[in-house]
Amino acid sequence: MYRLSNIYKSYDDEQTFVLNNLSLDINKGDFIAITGKSGSGKSTLINILSTIDRPTRGYYTYDNINLDKMSDNQLAIFRNSHIGVIFQEYNLIPEYTVNENILLPTVFSKNKNHNLEEITKLLGIRFLLNKKAKFLSGGEQQRVAIARAMINKPDLLLADEPTGNLDAENAEQLFKMLKKLNENGVTVITVTHNLSFAEKFEIIYTLKNGQLHKWK
Repeated sequence: MYRLSNIYKSYDDEQTFVLNNLSLDINKGDFIAITGKSGSGKSTLINILSTIDRPTRGYYTYDNINLDKMSDNQLAIFRNSHIGVIFQEYNLIPEYTVNENILLPTVFSKNKNHNLEEITKLLGIRFLLNKKAKFLSGGEQQRVAIARAMINKPDLLLADEPTGNLDAENAEQLFKMLKKLNENGVTVITVTHNLSFAEKFEIIYTLKNGQLHKWK
């Protein structure tokens, strides 16, 4: 499904590599957690996987499509169709309703066949659709962020430190939601420093010295 090969990423003229000859094979239906200390490059890896950022060197393919050959505009179209991202800070628009926040990615999508009713029912937030985002609790914001990431029916869902703002109870609810999405056919990858959260996943890597080390 998704292959990263010999990926390097540097932000200072290739003096120091955040990602250093990193390779990763992702199969359809995988349920993956990637752990690592703060500053280890987890968010950098998520940005490359999501095509928001590009590697300094190396190449990556998605269903045999060479992403490194695409223009920025082509990558944006590809990302909107195939990849959903749950950002660490949720990035909801406070003055927009839940409905408007969730549907925002569809504005830029050629495929208008979204799944608003299905995903909001699955996540238990249909009753919130007309509520403004600024009035939501942390747990509610998390669910809305997941719904927005899933609205275009992506093949791959990426989550950047999704438990960072959650207590233990809401973190457990988040895991159950991600697991349910995975059981419905979505490939899920999360990066986290929360080891107890990561241990629930089927495949676990640690990112250290710019490379991934599999331990489950």
